[in-house]
Amino acid sequence: MSHEFASDAIDVLSIAMLIAALGIVWTRSLGWALVLFGAQSLMLAGAALYAGLATDSPHIVAAAGLTAMVKCVATPWLLWLLLQRLPTSHDAQPSLGQRTGLVLAVLMALVFARTLDAQPFHTAIGAERVLPTAVTVMLIGIQIMVSHRQALSQVIGFLVLENGMALAALTAAYGMPLIVEFGIFLDLLLAVFVAFVYTQRMHVIFGSLDTERLRSLRG
Repeated sequence: MSHEFASDAIDVLSIAMLIAALGIVWTRSLGWALVLFGAQSLMLAGAALYAGLATDSPHIVAAAGLTAMVKCVATPWLLWLLLQRLPTSHDAQPSLGQRTGLVLAVLMALVFARTLDAQPFHTAIGAERVLPTAVTVMLIGIQIMVSHRQALSQVIGFLVLENGMALAALTAAYGMPLIVEFGIFLDLLLAVFVAFVYTQRMHVIFGSLDTERLRSLRG
């Protein structure tokens, strides 16, 4: 595979990941947020696959496969199962309005695109938009975490943040040793499982996944 084709494909997929992150900020439905996260993870797996094939790096190709299994299938399935099992509101409960949150996320994207374009980050295959896009996706993930009261929304924000970090690691820095990447995916699955148990217990105790209820635990 030529570097030019892989570079263009990775740039397109990274921008598509950014659009998916903006969609998560905009939507008030947890179900749609999970669908968008799954789609974003699929784009991440595709970008990693292109990077691995273009650089002839089997460990990146393997990481792309792990990404597809863990982030496109296992994680969305676990969170969807939790969402269906709990008789609670499927509203994402953002603290910011839809337009305010989306405008803030778009402004971050524009600022980082402008700032990092002045000093472009050149990868071995030429993908120049990966780093600013990855940083923006990470910041949008943080924004989702801090601007939502719903526990599941905060979990999705964390996963979006992790997708941004993975995009930078797999396509800009060309990954890490496979054993390290496998350990990271294992840690991610463990974190999702803990969140799965935690949110169920939270609903049993408070009858809601609104994290504001946790303030009542203060002495």
